Amino acid sequence: MYKELLKYMVIGVVAGIASYLFISQKPVTIMVTETTNDQDINITNKYSYNHVYNSVKNSVVTIKTNKGRGSGVIVTDDGHVVTNEHVIRGASRVKIISLDNNVYSAKVVGIDAITDIALLKSDFKGKAISFSDSSAVKIGDVVLAIGNPFGVGQTLTKGIISRTNSGHITENPLDEFLQSDAAINPGNSGGAMVNIKGDLIGINTMNLSLGGGSDGIGLAVPSNLVRNITQQLIKYGRVVRGYIGMSAFDTLEGVVISKVLVNGPADKSGILPNDIILSLDGIKIDNIKQVVKIVASLEVGEDIILKFKRQNKVIETVIKVSVMPRAHKSIQ
Repeated sequence: MYKELLKYMVIGVVAGIASYLFISQKPVTIMVTETTNDQDINITNKYSYNHVYNSVKNSVVTIKTNKGRGSGVIVTDDGHVVTNEHVIRGASRVKIISLDNNVYSAKVVGIDAITDIALLKSDFKGKAISFSDSSAVKIGDVVLAIGNPFGVGQTLTKGIISRTNSGHITENPLDEFLQSDAAINPGNSGGAMVNIKGDLIGINTMNLSLGGGSDGIGLAVPSNLVRNITQQLIKYGRVVRGYIGMSAFDTLEGVVISKVLVNGPADKSGILPNDIILSLDGIKIDNIKQVVKIVASLEVGEDIILKFKRQNKVIETVIKVSVMPRAHKSIQ
């Protein structure tokens, strides 16, 4: 997964998702449940999850392209479908197949390769799924994965959450996953991970395996992140992110700035290569992962206080976060 590339990540590319700064001018019908993920609920048959499947089966579709197949989830009453970016990557034709095998042409509204999310739209309205608050998910919660693995048809698998906030698995320093042991096989990508109330807690994305099968480590993009990305893709056709224009890496002396973009936000604030980051907004910095997560939480236009060491002198400066240039499409 090239985890060593984390040492040399470009912080300007990974400044945070400014999702709360932007709200679609056109109302976006994304249903969010007000209930928690408390799993102590009344179930008629505690040995069956058929009631969950029946509540969400019409919200999950198959995605067929000229490159292959995957799964998708209906997220709005206007026919928007979320899937993984890798499901439609390089495709010239995209179609949506409903549970009753009706086929609809789909257009790509927007993609976000950084979070592996793509948004499609077709004439098939279907049933929009309800979102749950993924931040309330706990280790040990029962989850169900729904999709179309191997093209065999819609299937349901069960597992438990084995880890939350499971990041830094790929070379992308902004990755964020819910990890479970529910079977996620090829074709499940883009499908729904739901709780036992049938509310979406994540979009199934990948599994980690030695042999290519399902070895009990399945990853899903959390529903809160999916909702934020979806709202921006509907409004802008892309995700608007912050940008501070510098690179850094871990050393024994601390997090050292390696490059500063000329005329970028950091450059305008007096940052120089070889400066050592001490803190961001008062939070002590010990490694590059902390920097990425803090910067990722910033909004465009926000000021961030950076304290750094230059030779033996401690200096404090303010950096104004700007909009990431459109040229930065993904993290390499």
